[in-house]
Amino acid sequence: MASASLIHIDTAAIAAHYDRLHSMGGDIANGFDRPAYSNEESMVMQYFAEQAELSSLNHHYDSVGNLVIESTGAFDHWIETGSHVDTVPGGGNFDGLAGVVAGFVALHSIIKSNRELHRGLRLRIWRAEESAAFGIASIGSLAAFGQLPASSLGMDYRSKTLRQAMSDHDVDPAVIETNTPSITTEEKEHITAYIELHIEQGKVLETEQCEIGIVTAIRGSKRSWVKLTGTFDHSGATPMGYNYRQDCNLAMAYMHVRLDTLLSEFNTAGADLVQTIGIINGADHLTAELRNNAVSKVSGVSCFSFEVRGCEAEQVSDYSQQAEKLMQQTAAEFGISVEFDTFSEQGGIAQLDASLQSLLAVHCDKLELSHINLPSGAWHDAGTVAQQIRADGSHIPTAMIFIPCKAGISHSPLEHATDKQIANGTSLLANTMLHLAAQD
Repeated sequence: MASASLIHIDTAAIAAHYDRLHSMGGDIANGFDRPAYSNEESMVMQYFAEQAELSSLNHHYDSVGNLVIESTGAFDHWIETGSHVDTVPGGGNFDGLAGVVAGFVALHSIIKSNRELHRGLRLRIWRAEESAAFGIASIGSLAAFGQLPASSLGMDYRSKTLRQAMSDHDVDPAVIETNTPSITTEEKEHITAYIELHIEQGKVLETEQCEIGIVTAIRGSKRSWVKLTGTFDHSGATPMGYNYRQDCNLAMAYMHVRLDTLLSEFNTAGADLVQTIGIINGADHLTAELRNNAVSKVSGVSCFSFEVRGCEAEQVSDYSQQAEKLMQQTAAEFGISVEFDTFSEQGGIAQLDASLQSLLAVHCDKLELSHINLPSGAWHDAGTVAQQIRADGSHIPTAMIFIPCKAGISHSPLEHATDKQIANGTSLLANTMLHLAAQD
């Protein structure tokens, strides 16, 4: 593709959408709240459905509520992009949404350029990527491939189950119960490539002063509740020491410090893992028991969330086993019991498609965009797509484009990417999709 024929996305094209989107489900000052299968999420999806109508692009909602926007015409194979519009509570308006805006503007710009296409263009706006609502990431993309566990329907958020939330937004829960995919086998076979744009949610690009990150791998995660059970006792009448106190909160504190040491040892030995204890004594399903703790009592019950992330599934598994063993040993030392309840497990993607990474690098050079390769610390719907296996045993070729976000902040009202940064990524996305779609 000659330099003169490159598509250059203007910042005005990005700003025109964000001028509307910054008032949907929140605001820049206080953050956004667009949970999975909520009215706020649906409002944004409807906005893009209307924009598709105005742009003469085909669109429809699939059986699990994802919005699919396509170029017109009959094509045997498709070049896809996609992202999500739901947010964590008090989140920013760029995590996910920047990729949807970029995908829409890319499709619109390619169609306007009147280039000859031999493959169709498709944007998937996935429902429910964030795990903040129902405890499971990528609900929409998993459901689209018929891989969302039926047990997920019982997960609840804000006094509503996922079953109820889906029903409220015209999704029949029976498609989840029967593992009926909305993306048919034939459709899956004909996805030539899937490329997703996303803010980095870290500060490598900003620190390195790079405009683009070409993602090499995606960290998966294993998430569990750890419940400790000891003995409630009078805080004044019970002497200190393991012989007298079966103190769950004290044992928990020791576990956290020891887990930090254990992970450092694993990473020093060559692993690439992160772990997070995000919630302490705040599990909804244990609320009644946790209320029995008091200022004047030795804690008889405690719990915490335990998350391990890594690109290599085997590393995550090996470390998780050692971590559970350590926690069991610590529990025994303090005279308490420990239980593990894994509620989410998503294998990482050790390697995204190498040929697409090379193609993205070529177009970065053509567009004079500085770029580096880096793994994704967060999970994305691209991970779900990359895991799909076609009839010949191959995976759907998948790639990701990262753009910088201010100070690396995400899941916060302070999350921000400039129109220029989004436009740069959209230019790369549009030209790469056009290159793939124009091939015979």
